[in-house]
Formats: sequence, structure tokens, C-alpha cells
Amino acid sequence: MRLFIALPLGAFVEKQLGKTISELKRHDNHDGVKWAVSTNIHLTLKFLGETDRRLVEPIKRSMSDNVREFKPVKMQINRLGCFPSLRRPRVIWLGAQEAIDSLTEMAKSIDAGMHELGFELENKPFRAHLTLGRVRRNAEISKVADALVDYKFPPLEAELARVVLYQSTLTPRGPIYDRLFESVLGEERFDD
Repeated sequence: MRLFIALPLGAFVEKQLGKTISELKRHDNHDGVKWAVSTNIHLTLKFLGETDRRLVEPIKRSMSDNVREFKPVKMQINRLGCFPSLRRPRVIWLGAQEAIDSLTEMAKSIDAGMHELGFELENKPFRAHLTLGRVRRNAEISKVADALVDYKFPPLEAELARVVLYQSTLTPRGPIYDRLFESVLGEERFDD
């Protein structure tokens, strides 16, 4: 099973991101970018990769335990960026400048819990971003790059209130994400 842990965005935010993708796509005359489906966009906390089915229940327990102290996060999505840069994009993303500390702490908590189950610790710093598209190898995207430099993303507020364990199934038409488990942030829990 190919698994990852992420924060879903909600229907309104997904719709707004879909509009942004449509606007940027108009500059992609050569189909040089594999654009995300807006309903699949999420904020990844931990990518687990191929995982033994027997670990699903321990992962669920660990997730629940490791997000117990976190409250829902209000995040203002207000930056368009690219890895490695706007002029040489490989990954096109949207990000936030607020709530980063809380999201980083949550990602570290999840990472530590998964490490106890045998997953490798992250070796790169956490970057809270929403992937809009990935540039295809050797693609001609000069018009897209120009549009990215000039694009003004209207700030958008998102409330991240749930942490979800997703299963990703890769298909020729793109990935299919199934929710296997979710934990609500800020929900009171009572131990027996």
C-alpha cells in the first residue's frame, strides 16, 4: 500500500485552487506541466511510501496519539512559488507565511511517531506547500514561467481541522486517493 499523511483543505479552498490552476494552465501551450486535480490537493505532513498492510492499525493509533494536542490551524495561503525557483520551475506550489510553526510542529510529531514504527526520519526541513503542478522533463514552459513571475495569487484562508491517512493508487490518468483514517484536530479524547 502506498500511503501518506496529510491535511485536507475543504471544498471551498479546492474550488479556488482549481480556478488558479485553470488560469495558469492557459499559458501552458505545450502541455509541459502535469497539473494537479484540485480535489486531490492537500498539505502533506509525511509521505510513507510503500507500506505493509499490517502497519495500518499501528499507523492509525500513532497518528491519533501524535496529533492529540494540536488544535485546528488557520492558514492564509498567500504565496505562489516554485522549486527550485520561479524562473526554473520543476514544482509549482502555493504556500503560507503564517501558521508555519504549528504545521512544522505537527509534521515533526507525526514524523517521530512514524519513526517509532520503523519509517525513516525526514532529512529535509518541513515546507508547508500545496503542489499545483509538476513540470514534465525537458518541457517547453517559458510562457508558464513568465506567467508565474507575474501572477498575483489572491490570499485565501483555509482551516485545517483534520489529519488523514491516505492510500494513493497510481493510474495512467493520475493518482486516486482513498481516505483510510482521519483524526479531528482539537477533538476531546477520553482514555479508558
